[in-house]
Amino acid sequence: MDVDGDGKLNNMEMRSFYAVQLHRMQCMGQEIVPFEDMLCQMMDMIKPKNSTYFIVDDFLQPECCNVSGALFDALFNLNKYLMFEQRDPFVERQKREDEFECDWDRFACIDYNRLAMEEEAREEEAMEIDWVTVDEDNEGGAGGATSPQGGGAAGGYAGTGGQGMDPAGGVGVSESPF
Repeated sequence: MDVDGDGKLNNMEMRSFYAVQLHRMQCMGQEIVPFEDMLCQMMDMIKPKNSTYFIVDDFLQPECCNVSGALFDALFNLNKYLMFEQRDPFVERQKREDEFECDWDRFACIDYNRLAMEEEAREEEAMEIDWVTVDEDNEGGAGGATSPQGGGAAGGYAGTGGQGMDPAGGVGVSESPF
């Protein structure tokens, strides 16, 4: 990039590389971003010590390390530069301010929270169903409806011959096998 080898990346050197990108933008039917606009934006982001050229130390400053690659994308990689131009500034701000170190951590946390909320909703729904069942049992009397023979809802208990229980709590038997 430093065509003249002076250790400085000046406007004329950048303009020659950006001319190729301008031509590609025209061919692709993209909105043309003039060199002066791109350079002003990069100067604002990188904040070089001298406003007429960039040096390596300008790109290595801690506060601009994350955005200095945008200048090289503007000069060499049109697709990445166009993505940078069309980015959502609110999403970028959120990424800078969130506590996650990478996209995977962010995804895992969001998905875990989503699954936890779904599980909680299922548990609440199950609790509501249990309460509805208890309420229906209480409305039907103690233990449900009784049959005309005096037994439970099934018409008596197994082995009782359909007789049910007597008031003393024993099983009523109509015939004794002995």
